[in-house]
Amino acid sequence: MRWHITTNWVLGLPAFTGKGLLSCALFIGTPALTEAADLMLVGGHIYTADASVPSAEALVISGDTIVFVGSREEAEAYRKPSTRVINTEGKMVMPGFHDAHLHTFMGGRSLLGCDLAAAPDLQAVEAILSSCLEKRQQQWLVAEGLNLGFFGQSGPDLSWLNSVTDRVPMLLRASDGHSVSANTLGLEMAQISVETENPPAGIIERDESGAPSGTFRESAMSLLERHVPTMTEQDRIETMRAAIKFINQFGITSAFDAWVSASDVAAYRALEAEEQLTLRVRGALAYGHGDLFTTDTAAVYESHLEHRKALSADRFKLGAVKLFIDGVLEGETAVLLAPYLNKPGYLGELTYPQEELNKIVSDLVENDVQVYTHALGDGGVRAILDAFELAQKTHGAKDLRHQISHMQLIHPDDHGRFAELNIAANFQALWALPDEWVINLNLPVVGVDRVHRMYPIASVVESGATIVGGSDWNVSSLNPLDAIEVAILRQDWMANDALSNEELSQLDVLNRSERVDLDTMLKAYTINAAWSMHQDSVTGSLTPGKRADVVVLSKDLFAIPAQRISTVQVEQTFIDGELVYQN
Repeated sequence: MRWHITTNWVLGLPAFTGKGLLSCALFIGTPALTEAADLMLVGGHIYTADASVPSAEALVISGDTIVFVGSREEAEAYRKPSTRVINTEGKMVMPGFHDAHLHTFMGGRSLLGCDLAAAPDLQAVEAILSSCLEKRQQQWLVAEGLNLGFFGQSGPDLSWLNSVTDRVPMLLRASDGHSVSANTLGLEMAQISVETENPPAGIIERDESGAPSGTFRESAMSLLERHVPTMTEQDRIETMRAAIKFINQFGITSAFDAWVSASDVAAYRALEAEEQLTLRVRGALAYGHGDLFTTDTAAVYESHLEHRKALSADRFKLGAVKLFIDGVLEGETAVLLAPYLNKPGYLGELTYPQEELNKIVSDLVENDVQVYTHALGDGGVRAILDAFELAQKTHGAKDLRHQISHMQLIHPDDHGRFAELNIAANFQALWALPDEWVINLNLPVVGVDRVHRMYPIASVVESGATIVGGSDWNVSSLNPLDAIEVAILRQDWMANDALSNEELSQLDVLNRSERVDLDTMLKAYTINAAWSMHQDSVTGSLTPGKRADVVVLSKDLFAIPAQRISTVQVEQTFIDGELVYQN
């Protein structure tokens, strides 16, 4: 079985031939004499993510387009003296990864700033901060990626924060993106005191006297963030340029930026104008009327929403609006259907009351806007599913491909609603393991039964829903292979490298019944995610006629134990047939 494109000299149109495809040519056969391949990849396992032809021996690219997928013998018809041939020698070729949930600017800010994400313990955090303190070039010490699992339920307190430094104001951003912590000088710079009240949908952690203890959650983060120096327009462009180069290193050729501001839109457009945007990006515009982390004015938001098509280009598309439905479990701001164990009767708080949420979603759907959401608790997930269902009843079943991200908890009664409503379930599978976040922060407040049903990936797949993969970088590892391994094993990807299959059975697992297979996760990161970005007709699978977004991996993922997947390296990344990363 193979596909190729021939040239119809009568109509001047490409003709797709092969099983399951309609031919618009007057004939099929070998390629026209003038049609030469620029690039051929042979000699390895070619995984296509296309159900019609799941695997192949050869991939042929002409310009920015895939023209043939099939046997090596038939591919030779495309070979010309100028054709570059890559023999992958038993390695794996596949469609470029799609990360359907990341934050380019924040990721770049971590890369170029004081990054705490790799610190294995609190001592390492303190060492990194000490080094950053000496190197800082502005008044504030600002750091990214603090692991809240190193602290108690209330997060870092002033005693520890001031021990890091009491000489300069300091702001530490938590790795989950839903809290910040500041020392006493930072609180003073922001004029925060015991009289400062919690803002709507925000929490200020306090000591026994009622005074702020140093950690600020959700909308309360803005009380501090607005006092930290901001970047210039050019600095933001350079930050995002660095992030995109880093993203390409992991074989990622498309990304859904899950929260973009007007400044981000301008930076993406500038990079594309400079032909430096080596990534397809679909941006979700931050909802401009009171959402948790909105920075643009309502007028700027409305203008961008109205002109979203004009602001889009070839690789950057402004195509969705982002809503935060609730917060996170570790901050006790996720909305639950049953109370938190340590707070009798407390369910968390929706960012918008249900009636208001229903209207927001209905208005967006009426105007043909894709709705992209954060919902983490089972109460938050149900609230947005209810809003989607009501909007569908009101406006009909439009092909907008709405998404719900994270879904740490989903009530079993809601598993089937994703398929019924055609909602993409956007999982961050890397989190589906019993790490310090789950054990130290989540377990005490929700209990073992709810921990056991966290991240129900297999259940949602079995219900018939479309799942897509996303990292939430810079919250967690950008590498899709890390997340794919965790989804298969539900165990710590960093601990498994040296383990045998027999030893794996002895490790702690986060609900082994929710494990999924490799093909399911590869499709989640390729064709499914492309569908969620409204670009499955353009990319997401190795199919003739689609853009040549391709990645070469150092090993065939289907030929190695699952616990080795995270050790595989990306060797080459191509977008539109152009090499954008070489290991």
